[in-house]
Amino acid sequence: MAAINVYSTNVSANQISRNDLVEWVNGDLQLNYTKVENLCSAAAYCQFMDQLFPGSVNIKKVKFDANQDYQYIDNFKLLQSAFRKKGVDKVIPVERLCKGRFQDNFEFAQWFKKFFDANSSDKEQYDPAARRGGQKVANSGLTAGGGSGGTPKKTSKSAATRTTKAAASPTARSPPPASSGYRSSASPTTAKPSAKAKELETRCTELQLVIDGLEKERDFYFSKLRDIEVLCQQPEIETLPVVQEIVRVLYATEDGFEAPADDEAGDGQAF
Repeated sequence: MAAINVYSTNVSANQISRNDLVEWVNGDLQLNYTKVENLCSAAAYCQFMDQLFPGSVNIKKVKFDANQDYQYIDNFKLLQSAFRKKGVDKVIPVERLCKGRFQDNFEFAQWFKKFFDANSSDKEQYDPAARRGGQKVANSGLTAGGGSGGTPKKTSKSAATRTTKAAASPTARSPPPASSGYRSSASPTTAKPSAKAKELETRCTELQLVIDGLEKERDFYFSKLRDIEVLCQQPEIETLPVVQEIVRVLYATEDGFEAPADDEAGDGQAF
């Protein structure tokens, strides 16, 4: 079943406050978010899609403990995939949302709440904690298994005494062999390529998501123009002056642009 799309959300009278949004998310998904910015991980949106359209999101792949940009992006990729499956036209501003700024996340959350209300039904009960499978949820105070965290272990008095004596011993303070200096200098060197590679991988994923969004938006408007073109070619209206003017605008090109010849159109690549 395709989703009901929601387009008009910029009416101030229908806006939901930030506190109401957070309460809605926490109440519906059994979370403990404290602010709208916590939604930047996209984990909650993925679970809402799982609730609205079972099977649209592989819930096992959702990173509920995400706390880094590249993990947020992985979740947004799952969300975009679910949108495509259900015919949702909304373009997700992934790069802006991942930065965790209030205004961007507030606006998207406003839209998603209205999308949720338009598509929700009370036919089946949904257990959000069970669907998460006991995964830890970042920024929500929920640890693995759904608890709120454990008590840190106390260090025993005998262990503390041994640690103190070892620290006071000259032998314990003596510097390690020279080879350890090689290890300490090599460690950050080997870590730099890995960090750089991760940064480039994250950037590539961000750009790919932007491209996917632009292509989807391009296809959407192209289909509208194609519908107008077909309509203008109807015999009963194609000779009307206003229709001919519309056709002229549709086929107009910018200065310096030349359309490919008909016999070459099939040989070139489409962009």
